[in-house]
Amino acid sequence: MRIIMPIALLLTSVSLVFAQGNVGAPAQKRNPNYPLQVLILARNATHDSNGGFWVLGRADLFTGQQEQGFDYQSDCEQFFTASDGDKRYSARWKKQNELLEILVGNTGTGKLAKCELKTELKQVVYEYDPDQQGQVITRPLTSSTPAIPNGSSSNR
Repeated sequence: MRIIMPIALLLTSVSLVFAQGNVGAPAQKRNPNYPLQVLILARNATHDSNGGFWVLGRADLFTGQQEQGFDYQSDCEQFFTASDGDKRYSARWKKQNELLEILVGNTGTGKLAKCELKTELKQVVYEYDPDQQGQVITRPLTSSTPAIPNGSSSNR
């Protein structure tokens, strides 16, 4: 019983922290000023001491019919979710191949927020492993032309 009470208090505290934050998902409508699309496959968020979230993850960038994987990090105040199915965030480059801005729809209000993702482009595409639920794996680019040409990549 002594162990159950601290765990219950911890879970209640964590749920209150997340309830106070705005939860966002891809916007319902496409914005022509954000021509790129981002599919968030993996994200790990940590609540920082300033009330914001620090997020690391993996995603795919879509430019027309091309897709390319990238790793990202963000300290956006708007809490955003991994993509549900094939729902994608609208995006545009703020700094080519290094900094993407995505539109995040606030669940419940429909208001849009902008979040910046620091990116590291990869020469692969990320996808979910069909044999292991939720695990993200890589596959080679399917086209000889990645979403972002090799010479422009910001691999660090």
